[in-house]
Amino acid sequence: MNTKLTLILLIAITFSTLTNVTAQNTIEEITNEFFKKYSKSPKKAVDYVFGTNSWILERNKDGIENVQNQLHNAIELVGKYYGHEKITEKSIGKSYKLVSYMIKYDRQPIRFTFVFYRPQEKWQLQNFQFDDNLDDELEEAGKVYRLKENWE
Repeated sequence: MNTKLTLILLIAITFSTLTNVTAQNTIEEITNEFFKKYSKSPKKAVDYVFGTNSWILERNKDGIENVQNQLHNAIELVGKYYGHEKITEKSIGKSYKLVSYMIKYDRQPIRFTFVFYRPQEKWQLQNFQFDDNLDDELEEAGKVYRLKENWE
């Protein structure tokens, strides 16, 4: 009976490890999991996404904590969370991508910018930033010299 229980636990641990590895095969899976966690606990979501890169996780714990504190302070000012929308996705080659999201709150949106890198098979976070400058960029994008019809 004891051996059987040990075998079941070993299989369960192996399966959960494989599930975590496969859950990070694509950027979409990483960001989906991030936002799933974010809706419940922004701190846990930040831990999760930084956890995809052992280099950052091991060498910059103070930086991660600083991001969590700044994000917490920003969230307190913007009200209730309503979800997110993808703004843009850009890449350099096939292994370096930037993905930007608008995070919707009562008072105003916040932008999250993720930079992901895939050195081999697995995507990992390379950089994470957030800001509330969306209105400045929207205003700049609407200026006459930026409009597409002025380039034709």
